[in-house]
Amino acid sequence: MREFTIDINAHRNKHSRRATVMSEVLKDIKQELKELRLLYKQLVEKLIPTEEPTNEEKKAIEEKDEIADEKELMKALGKINVRQKR
Repeated sequence: MREFTIDINAHRNKHSRRATVMSEVLKDIKQELKELRLLYKQLVEKLIPTEEPTNEEKKAIEEKDEIADEKELMKALGKINVRQKR
């Protein structure tokens, strides 16, 4: 009976070590992914510089949009005869 107990403990230790190694590998992969994301971000920032919006663009972003109905749209597009939906 004692031999069986030793084998179970050895088996548990083996799995425990394996889990610890897997945990370390996953931590390393996670760290490498963070570094890759940072490098990618820096590359994109160099290739596509960000610009601050102009005052006119800020105003357009912040203002509430005006909603046009179908009649106004057709008139703006040059369609004279517009039938109303019922």
